[in-house]
Parts: sequence; C-alpha cells; structure tokens
Amino acid sequence: MRILCVSDMHGDLESVRRACARFGPALILSCGDWGDPEEIDAGAEAVLHAILDIAPTYTTFGNHDSIEVLNRLRNRDGSPVLLGQGERKEVDGLTIAAIGGIWAKSHAKPFYVTDEDVAAAAARIAGSGPLDVLLTHGCPVGLADLTPGGRHGGQRCFLDANKTIAPRLHLCGHLHVAQERTLRDGRRIINVGETPEGSVVVVDFDPATGALESLLEQVAP
Repeated sequence: MRILCVSDMHGDLESVRRACARFGPALILSCGDWGDPEEIDAGAEAVLHAILDIAPTYTTFGNHDSIEVLNRLRNRDGSPVLLGQGERKEVDGLTIAAIGGIWAKSHAKPFYVTDEDVAAAAARIAGSGPLDVLLTHGCPVGLADLTPGGRHGGQRCFLDANKTIAPRLHLCGHLHVAQERTLRDGRRIINVGETPEGSVVVVDFDPATGALESLLEQVAP
C-alpha cells in the first residue's frame, strides 16, 4: 500500500493534488496546517473534496487549520478525516494515531495543547498496543526539529510522547524544514516539511508482512 504524507500546505492544496498525481497513493496522511479559515474558501474546500476522492485521508490539526472544515470532512466510506486527540485507527492492517496542536502553557487558543494534554493522549495511544505511524503537528525536541534558522524548535512533551508510544514511524511538521532522524532501534522520526515547497513523505506498507518503508521526497513545487 502506497501512502502519501503531507504537511503545512497553508492554503496551497493543489500541492497535495500534484503529489497525488505523481505517487498514486492508496492512503493520504497529514500532519496538519491545511490553511487558516480565511484561506479555505469555497474553491479550496472543493480541492479538499477532490483530494478525498483520490484516496482515504486522515489528518491531525495544526495551528493554521479551520477545525470547523476539518471536522465536517468525510471520506467516501463515511469515516471522519480529522483524527481525534489520542485516537487510533487501523487501515488495511496499518495502525495510525494522532496528537494535534502546538505546545503552550494554557488553552488560550483552540490549537494549544499542554504537557498534560499530550501526555494523556500518548497514554491512550500506548495503552492499545504497538503503533505503526504517529502523526503530530509539533515536533519532539532534538529529533528532526531544526528551524530554518538552525535552532531546535521541538518540545519536550512530543519527545516524551514518542518515548511512551514508540511508533515505528513518527511524522511531524510545523517547522517547514524537511528532515529526518533514525534512532538506534531503527524507529524513524521525519519532519515532512512544507508540501507547497515540494516536501512529502512516501511510505510503502505491506499488509502481508508488516514491512514499512518510508522515504522523504522532494517534488517540483
């Protein structure tokens, strides 16, 4: 099963459609930031629906998303596109889960998540057994979290979540820099980067053997 992973479109949803045309995915996963409410107009929402016609799509949310739009999106089988906090889902033998939002000390904005929120979601995910793919918008500090300026832009809570869940593949975004890190045990953390700039991750999953291969790709913007 070919899986396309995207992130940080910020209103340029055609970039996802272009990537789909190149890779022909059977499943689309997103780390969020499809676009702020003012960017998701009728035209952009029409592109969103066209993407859902290409392949089932599951996403977490970032700090530049219309939660209202994401909440009402449905795949062709009726399943919600937006994964809940700490929600696990199985698709053709692949287990995925999500923790959305960016770290903050309060809930002053709907996309803020605290240390306690992330820890609780991670515990729910870990409590249901091994996980193939974890989707977060924020990044684990020290792991694929370099900003365009070269500083670390991740947070401790997402690093702790990675340790608690131990997913085979952890996909994140937010920082607009495509990068990856492989741990000693073979698990991988990949920051998808900014899809309108050409960054996507292509994952090949074999349901028969459980083999999971991931590759950070750059495609023409």
